[in-house]
Amino acid sequence: MSTGNNLECRYLSWGDFNKFRQIPLADNEALIYTNPIGDRPTLIRGFLDCIRSEELKARLPKQFSENDLAASMVEMVRNLPDSLIAQFKDWCDAQKFADTTVIAAVISW
Repeated sequence: MSTGNNLECRYLSWGDFNKFRQIPLADNEALIYTNPIGDRPTLIRGFLDCIRSEELKARLPKQFSENDLAASMVEMVRNLPDSLIAQFKDWCDAQKFADTTVIAAVISW
């Protein structure tokens, strides 16, 4: 999902954080992630914690604010299909998570 400010946030999947860290990313991309949770408001809060990291802020061009990042991420979460959220909730209820299980997305600029 993109916003008018040339930021795009795209959902990847959920699974092992180490698997996502191995995905090659372009210089204008960053992995964002949150712990496994089962609804949109909680997903948004988790991703917000990640986009507020100093590491991500240091990589982004100065033209983008935290609000720009948040708008792009919230748009992505809001546009996730209800069926995916339901599948994820079912998966959460059935799993015992490893410490490395995350929900991952990529933000690009």
